[in-house]
Amino acid sequence: MQTNFRGRDFIGDLDFTKEEVETVLDVAWDLKRKRALGEPHPYLRDKVLAMLFFFSSTRTRGSFEAGIAQLGGHGAFIDSNTTQIAHGDTPVEIGEIFGPRSSDVTSMESPSGIAISGTATNT
Repeated sequence: MQTNFRGRDFIGDLDFTKEEVETVLDVAWDLKRKRALGEPHPYLRDKVLAMLFFFSSTRTRGSFEAGIAQLGGHGAFIDSNTTQIAHGDTPVEIGEIFGPRSSDVTSMESPSGIAISGTATNT
């Protein structure tokens, strides 16, 4: 089944149909296989992905940075201490600033959880 995730935000597993969950798992399995076999899979080559953190999270940041690098992209880490978040900008405002201007995908860890949105393509 062909599934189109373009322009959708992934916040929770209830946001997916059964077929979409199966597609995500199939892609994850294929990426894991390619990595194990040493096959190149630079799907994020020339992509900059902004990672916005409202709270420190070593595991989340490390996981995102490793995954982005393994796919050939660059992860730009942005935290609340180095942006206007500390001065009152909301998660939505920060996403609007970074999303269209400097990144292909924006991942955000905020008080409401982790959200991933964007337009990652391999074109």
